[in-house]
Amino acid sequence: MNRPPTPGMEKNNMAHATRVLLPALLAALAIGGCAKQEAPKPPEKIVNITTAPVARKNLSIVESAVGAETAVGSALDYDPTRAAAEAVTVRLPFPEHVARNLKVGQSVSLSSFTGGRRAEGRIRGILPALDSTTLSREVIVAVTTPGWRPDGSVRGEVTMGLRQNALVVPEQAVVLRPGGAVVYVVEGERARERRVSTGILRDGELEIVAGVKANETVTVAVDGAALLSDGAKVSARAPKGGKSP
Repeated sequence: MNRPPTPGMEKNNMAHATRVLLPALLAALAIGGCAKQEAPKPPEKIVNITTAPVARKNLSIVESAVGAETAVGSALDYDPTRAAAEAVTVRLPFPEHVARNLKVGQSVSLSSFTGGRRAEGRIRGILPALDSTTLSREVIVAVTTPGWRPDGSVRGEVTMGLRQNALVVPEQAVVLRPGGAVVYVVEGERARERRVSTGILRDGELEIVAGVKANETVTVAVDGAALLSDGAKVSARAPKGGKSP
């Protein structure tokens, strides 16, 4: 004969059910939580870049100074008898360490700040007096380009030597980071950051004096380099007038 369940029996049954069902419920919740954490990651960002090879080039070592037409030349503007063919002279204050290596007769490239007109000249004299404030010496240059006169300030450039087979990259390929200058070497679809030391800047190209070996064949990011980090995924597009690697 079946006896009706007592309150004590019902309580024991509920406790047993709780012990059986609670672990299963917690396991299900854990699985659901892991499933949420393992959601698909967003696609990796790809940076579009242009590239250029590290090239070899002979670089002129150039020193420059900014000056003006000499006072004598300016004063002659008020002399109506001045000969039209008389040579124009400009004064250029070069740093003392540069001036002592210049020679009379050496060629000088001149450009006017106003209009950018260019001319050639030759050193006529190097004044011995040293400016104690700027530590410079005035170099007098006779203009050899007929009919050229400066409009205001003049920039003069002299070639001091030639650095042969220098390694160069486009100027924008070198990015300044907190740790120093870097380039991003393209290896397949990845950009690898490399610390470099730089030298002469000439006509938009910057010399690399350390960080790239002379016997390496290296391609670096140019446009878009500033957006990269080490290991970034890249897509090289063809630069203007060239082909992507």
